[in-house]
Amino acid sequence: MFDSGVPGLKAKRIQVFICCFMQYAMLHSCRSTWSFTSGLLAKSDDHEHDDEKIDDFDKQYLGYINFSFLFVYGSSMLFLGQIGDRIGPKLFMLCGTFSTGIIQFMIAALLPVERHNRWLLLVLQIFNGISQAPAWPGLMAIMNNWQSKPNKVIVMGYFAACTNVGNILGDLFAALLIEQLGMSVMAPIYISAIGVLIMSVINIFMIEASSAKEYIAQFKNPNTKSLVYKQAHDEYMSRAASIVSVSEQSFVTDLSQTLLTVDRDSHMNPQIPPKPKKKKENSINMITAWKLPNVALYAFAFGCIKAVFYILAFWLPSYLKGENLEGVAWITQMIEWGTIPGGILICYAGVHWNLRASLIVPSLWIGTVVMVSINFLSKLDQPYVLYYILVFLTGLMIGGVYNNVSGAIVIELSNMKELKGNKKSTATVTSVVMGYGAVFAAINQLIVPYLESILFLYCSLNAIIAGCFLIPLIINEYKRYKEQKSKVGDVK
Repeated sequence: MFDSGVPGLKAKRIQVFICCFMQYAMLHSCRSTWSFTSGLLAKSDDHEHDDEKIDDFDKQYLGYINFSFLFVYGSSMLFLGQIGDRIGPKLFMLCGTFSTGIIQFMIAALLPVERHNRWLLLVLQIFNGISQAPAWPGLMAIMNNWQSKPNKVIVMGYFAACTNVGNILGDLFAALLIEQLGMSVMAPIYISAIGVLIMSVINIFMIEASSAKEYIAQFKNPNTKSLVYKQAHDEYMSRAASIVSVSEQSFVTDLSQTLLTVDRDSHMNPQIPPKPKKKKENSINMITAWKLPNVALYAFAFGCIKAVFYILAFWLPSYLKGENLEGVAWITQMIEWGTIPGGILICYAGVHWNLRASLIVPSLWIGTVVMVSINFLSKLDQPYVLYYILVFLTGLMIGGVYNNVSGAIVIELSNMKELKGNKKSTATVTSVVMGYGAVFAAINQLIVPYLESILFLYCSLNAIIAGCFLIPLIINEYKRYKEQKSKVGDVK
């Protein structure tokens, strides 16, 4: 996966992968610790933490807080990418991670002091959204610039699990510090903030600002200017146009291998000769993008799936607390343990069999049945084992889909005749789909407080709608599969 014939490059790639993985995992742990802590603060019938609660901090106010964070986070990711191109991905990423750690520290330290100032938390979460926005595109640019092109899809598939590992770490901090040791509800936020800052300091020294191409170029013969190793020459040439900017990664907010899988698909039929270069096309505007075939359907589908994922991410601890369950942090972890294998399985299927939508839609609908079942568990006596199993299956089905659906949609968009060979337009249309998904997920944070008693039923409705909107994806995937088989048969 990280192999290279160039001396020392394999070790460099492993080092970059581990550092980037742990950096984003620690940053994402801040979200899950906040999810757990905010659920306790907003629970009106829980008097155990009354001395730490903020005035008027109810579930409606929590909805406004979560909406503000997600909306600002998504908007900032779209607009800050150009800054990253100017200052470089490493510095761009570190600016975001250091500021995130500091703001998390401020949230934990100031809320107990300013309990009567409800606007303070809102302002801090807005700045938190801006601070977290540079991390993902910055890390993606670093990863893309160091990993080998043939194995990049698989590497990025594994890297996508860093969000789930981060959520597991956050839940673990909450379980140990609050549920086991009885410490302050702010204790997990402190730990996550310290973890982000420590990883940021480590990565100042461990992540190099250069790229694999620049590293390989060190092996040039000073007299002939040619590369000493044949393997170095091959790898250098394969990376001739592979340096990735931050802004190119800004809209790939959910699956790191989204555009890379498109490149993989372009090599599935080697018998077809390359087409002559076309005249450079102009990019389309946002309004025109919405009018393209199926774009609105895919945007609505992605919005529903993203909404389900973020509803569960932010509200599952609060929902489980409302069911008077013990060990909520341990149950919440199960959704992440399910998402990791679910995402990797669909990723492998997409790479090896070119099947994405055909797995995504059935997984969504099976996940719907699981979520409906969870909604009725409260009628059973001590259904702890069932909660663990069904929450794990929800992660396996719904979380696995969420980690891959953006890749399936972008592959479909790249195959549209209106976008063929037009990278700028593909990026614009993708931004429309991803941007709508972020906005819809944010808006749902305002709706959930009024529907929390039927949380899983509402998530199930969104999953069903998303599956219906993705049916054209299955049809087009099947058509391409038949065309590829017929072309292979003609060659034989």
